[in-house]
Amino acid sequence: FSQASSLFWISDAFYGPLIYLLRVVGPGHPVTATVGQDVVLPCHLSPQRDARTLDVRWIRDHISETVHHYRNGEDVYGEQMGAYAGRTELVRDGLSAGILHLRITGLRPSDDGLYVCTVEDVHAYKEAIVELEVSAPGPELGKACPGLSSAPDGLAPSVPAVKVTLDPDMADHMYVLSQDNSRVRLESERHQDPDTWKTFDDRCCVLGREEFREGRHCWLVEVEGEQIKDSVWAVGVIKASVERTKGTKFFGDKWAVQYSKGQLESLTYPSTPLYLSPVPTRIWICLDCTQEQVSFFNADNGVQIYTSAVSFNGESLRPWFWIRTLGIQLCLRDSTPQTPSPALGSSGPSPDTPASPLLGPAGAAQK
Repeated sequence: FSQASSLFWISDAFYGPLIYLLRVVGPGHPVTATVGQDVVLPCHLSPQRDARTLDVRWIRDHISETVHHYRNGEDVYGEQMGAYAGRTELVRDGLSAGILHLRITGLRPSDDGLYVCTVEDVHAYKEAIVELEVSAPGPELGKACPGLSSAPDGLAPSVPAVKVTLDPDMADHMYVLSQDNSRVRLESERHQDPDTWKTFDDRCCVLGREEFREGRHCWLVEVEGEQIKDSVWAVGVIKASVERTKGTKFFGDKWAVQYSKGQLESLTYPSTPLYLSPVPTRIWICLDCTQEQVSFFNADNGVQIYTSAVSFNGESLRPWFWIRTLGIQLCLRDSTPQTPSPALGSSGPSPDTPASPLLGPAGAAQK
């Protein structure tokens, strides 16, 4: 974005009213940071002027709500958005020189977007726009996750695994589910009455019954069948609200990895190739609603496949499964740790668990 500027009428106590060309200046380029980090959004006055007596307000551009408000030497919290409570501060060191930097701590995916630095006195109001790009930690290919421990059938997370079952009412008409709703495969012929469909227009997918809004949850998916270069399948999570619509966007409503053209890639636009050899066929899907991210791990060796920020804005999320070619079957495996992590307790993860790595201390597991 170009730097924003404005004219101020300023009264000078000694020389009477004077006209100054005072600009409110942003960085002129996006500020980038990663989920969990702290970031400083830069903004300043030019030419330099003492800003300690001005009214400085940072707001979110798309909703015009207050992120941080500073007035006459004090922070004002009455209108601050709840999502930013305790996470913002105006950098005071440079105020006397016209520096209006805003610090945001513990970045979340929902912090991504446009911010407006506004400055006001009795004569004028002007602003500068700052863009913040928040990304999830990128895939650390080849790095084993310390939160996965050895189990008879591979590796399992210390966070107690949840039992996920497929929802027949949210399965595409081209799918066949097993009697216990733990397996799904694609059929070449229709087998359901179209009048009973509750699912999407032409997206061959099926959802899990379970809905998640808070806490941390992991489930294991195994891919069975011969994977050839033309095979296509995907696993991940999707907004639960899509069940109330007749269609869903292929990108934006879900966060997943897919197998296509002989390799795994992120289900994004554009996609990110995930160069793994051999391609894993047993994948842990770990959703952390507290950190607003979903991670995928190779269940056989603990290698992190991919991590994506999840922007669900308080909505529930459901497991999502997609098959586009015959001969492939997605299977939900029951693999639950024998002993939960002491830090999480026997009752499973709590939504109030402090920010921490997605998978906790290692624990044993069984099939």
